Amino acid sequence: MSSLVVDKLKAFDIYVEHERPKEIAITDLLDEEKCLSFLQKQMIEIKAPNISVTASMLSKRYAYLVVSSTLYSMVEFNGAHNLPVTACTLTKECKLSIQAGMCIWQEAKSLDREQWRENVLRDLFSYHITPVLDILKKTSRISSSILWENVAIRINSIYRKTLAKELDPVKIDRLKSDFHFLKNASGDMFNLKENPIKPYLKIGEELKLNPCRKTCCLYYKLEKEGVGHCSNCPIKSIQAKQKQ
Repeated sequence: MSSLVVDKLKAFDIYVEHERPKEIAITDLLDEEKCLSFLQKQMIEIKAPNISVTASMLSKRYAYLVVSSTLYSMVEFNGAHNLPVTACTLTKECKLSIQAGMCIWQEAKSLDREQWRENVLRDLFSYHITPVLDILKKTSRISSSILWENVAIRINSIYRKTLAKELDPVKIDRLKSDFHFLKNASGDMFNLKENPIKPYLKIGEELKLNPCRKTCCLYYKLEKEGVGHCSNCPIKSIQAKQKQ
C-alpha cells in the first residue's frame, strides 16, 4: 500500500495498527456478548438513551470508515484496499486501525474492471458489512432497514461530494458506473436474498429532488446539547408538511 493511499485513508480515519491504540477487534465485535459490552460502553460515551440508538450511530460511523473509503478509492485511484474483518480493529474514538500487511491493495488497470469491481464489493459487503450489521441487529434489536439505509446514506454522500468537485470525465464515468452496479446488484453480492441498499441509493437530480431518508437513524435521541433531527430526517419532513 503506497504512502499516497495511506495518507488518503487517514482522511477517512483509517490508520495502520501502530498509530492508534486498539479498543475492540472486529472479530470480537462479531461475538454477541462482546458486541453488547462494546455497545454499552459506547452508549455511555455518546450519551445515547439505549442500545438501539448506539447501534445505529455505530453503523453510520462504520459505513463511513469501511464503505465510503473503499468506494472513494475505486473512483479516485481505480483501486481498492481489501479490508478483511481479521485485519480491522476499532479504536476508542471509533477510528479504524488496520494491519496493513493483510489489507492488500489491488488496482483494476491490468484487470477486467467489471469483474474486479464485483470481487471487491462482494468481499466488502458479503464478508464484512453484512456480518457487522447482522450482529448489531441481533444485539440491539434495531431494524435492519435503518442499519442498511445508514450505509446507503454514506454511499450517497461520498458520491455526491465527489461529483460536486470532480472534473475528470473518466472518474465521473467510473462513479456513475459503480453506482448503477451497486443499485442493480443482486442480493447474493450481500449474502442476502435481496439487495438491501437498492431502495435508498440516490445520486444527482434524484437526490436533490428527494433528499429525505425513508427511515429515521435515531440521531435526534442522543442526549447532547444542540442535537436535533438530521437535515434529511423523514420525521422532520413530515413535521414540516403538517405545519403547511
